[in-house]
Amino acid sequence: MFAQLGEHIFQGLKTPSTASESHTTKYGIIARTNRKDAVQPTGEELAEITLTILYALDFCVPDEEIEALQKSRRDHEVLPYIKGDGTIIGNFVIKSIDTTITKASPTGATEKASVTITLLEYADAEAPATKGTAVISNYTSGDLSPQSTPVVEPPATPVVSPANAITADLQEANGKIAAMKSAVAQVKKGTADLKRGVRKVREAANDTQQLYRSAQTKIEVTKKIIDRASDLPSSLDEALRYADNLASLDDLADLSTLETGVEQLGNSATKLTANAAPVAAFSATREGGK
Repeated sequence: MFAQLGEHIFQGLKTPSTASESHTTKYGIIARTNRKDAVQPTGEELAEITLTILYALDFCVPDEEIEALQKSRRDHEVLPYIKGDGTIIGNFVIKSIDTTITKASPTGATEKASVTITLLEYADAEAPATKGTAVISNYTSGDLSPQSTPVVEPPATPVVSPANAITADLQEANGKIAAMKSAVAQVKKGTADLKRGVRKVREAANDTQQLYRSAQTKIEVTKKIIDRASDLPSSLDEALRYADNLASLDDLADLSTLETGVEQLGNSATKLTANAAPVAAFSATREGGK
């Protein structure tokens, strides 16, 4: 996951194509006679975050995604913004949403759109913006006005693709493979001994093995999706075989065996991820949900 804004999840094919942050310090100008004016810091401007996301009918219903964001903007919801690693950036409101429709159906329904969201920091004097690390699953919107307590509907839940669980398993497995490559590199550089490197690879391979088996189970109950990507089952089986081989290594395995096995798994993972993309895209369409 790239980030979460309240109930709005930005991950997978809905990961922002661009993201920017703006932080500005305020300065007061102090006039001085016969000398240049002095400047004095007077505080921080509210931070702004800008995200640009592509929504397409291939993997979601763009109009529903955009309406969910617009609803949060209209209701003035105060939303926690959390990065994918769990870091809480703070509380924000949606300042603006700029939508550029690049493809529409004959009836006017949006089929593809680029959406730019500008977030403005919400700094409540009585409740400072939270910093740190946390896992947020649900969020109830706050009241922006201290003089009133309007009833605000909870944010609309974004469209969830049935294949998100599969792609999440594969993405996590890719992270484990990166850790294996790092362990091999440390052994080659002499910063870690071979036995410890083998153990690290074996542990990561065990995790990868479980992730691939999890994806395999999910695929079994989505036969219609598999029909749209016939290469996925075979590439998953191949990747699983390489993970099985690495998971069964003993502490006496040599460096060449370790390096070759991790390289094979890495190449297989790249192919597997490519084959999974059309599955994720198809499963989010109305046809895939039938």
